[in-house]
Amino acid sequence: MKSTSLITSKSSTSFLNFLKPERKFKFRLVDFKDKDYKTDLLLSQTKCNLEIVPKGIMVIGNFDNHDSIIPVLKDEIESISLVRGKETIDTFYLSPMHVLMKLGIPNRISSFFKVYPSEYKISETQITIKCKDYQLKLITHGNNFETLLHSFKRSGYSKELDLLRKPTLSLLNYSVY
Repeated sequence: MKSTSLITSKSSTSFLNFLKPERKFKFRLVDFKDKDYKTDLLLSQTKCNLEIVPKGIMVIGNFDNHDSIIPVLKDEIESISLVRGKETIDTFYLSPMHVLMKLGIPNRISSFFKVYPSEYKISETQITIKCKDYQLKLITHGNNFETLLHSFKRSGYSKELDLLRKPTLSLLNYSVY
């Protein structure tokens, strides 16, 4: 009788693990330097998440094969650099995205109507957080720039925020002939 209860408990835990959503990481910690500007290789190239709160920033990731948090207090932050990736537009004549852009619809809205994935791309967004004792450099998908900018401003990091937008490359302006 005990063996059946053990089998049932094992199957129920595996069933519950199946229902539990797997954590999706949206950022990658590319570089972590301490105050002597020495890179910590164990922390670099790790998938992580970034939580922005008014009292500080938390970098949550699977560091050293277990979940860990790198806390960054707001008082320690010297600057936050947010770099938007290069935007590339390469549509073809009479594609829905091309027609909407000619009508004056913004690129970020007309990109929802692209036919091929190569018609509209934004390279990755870089976030550099400089503190008194260390420096963090993270990257994420290029479409997350506006959300990050809004989150930083809403949480009160407007003074520390430095923005840089890379230029838009529209291949529609170039002709082959």
